Amino acid sequence: MRNRNVIQVVREALLTNFRELDQWFEKDQALLHFKPDRDQWNIREVLEHIALTNYFLLLIINKSTRRALERKKTGHTVILPADYQDKFDQIDVIGSKSFGWVRPEHMEPTGFKDIAEIKALLKQQYAQCMYNLSLLKNGEGVLVFTNMSVNQLGKLDIYQYIYFLTKHIERHIRQMQRLQKEYEENAVLI
Repeated sequence: MRNRNVIQVVREALLTNFRELDQWFEKDQALLHFKPDRDQWNIREVLEHIALTNYFLLLIINKSTRRALERKKTGHTVILPADYQDKFDQIDVIGSKSFGWVRPEHMEPTGFKDIAEIKALLKQQYAQCMYNLSLLKNGEGVLVFTNMSVNQLGKLDIYQYIYFLTKHIERHIRQMQRLQKEYEENAVLI
């Protein structure tokens, strides 16, 4: 896989998943606040969790981007390892529900954040991800690796970290789709 292909794949994943997220803000308020079980999140809380998680991932992504640009200035060479694509395949699993992971407490939604504020945060986070990709347009994203404990992924470069962010969103889009289906089934029963 070549650098431009990686960047294009990550950019498309960002565009697709953030566009899908945006549509959830147009849903009916009753659906957004529907909780099939007291211990489950509603869609509004899922959206808040995504924004919280993105915030913490972007702290790492932004710092790593600055470090990568510095390394490029000092003459580090961009070389992709032979098994580079394998890590993206491992990250793809994050988009499914096929692994268990207990999220840190600071990524739990409070339920107090206004829905318009969550929407604005997500738009800002999308713009920040795209900006980082534009800064790393010549493959600089492979110059810095940061450890990712989720699903024992290990060291990820910046492109892989942003791709992880998109797969986390995808995972929760599926969760919201399941909630919507359950909501619609309950509405039919009433």
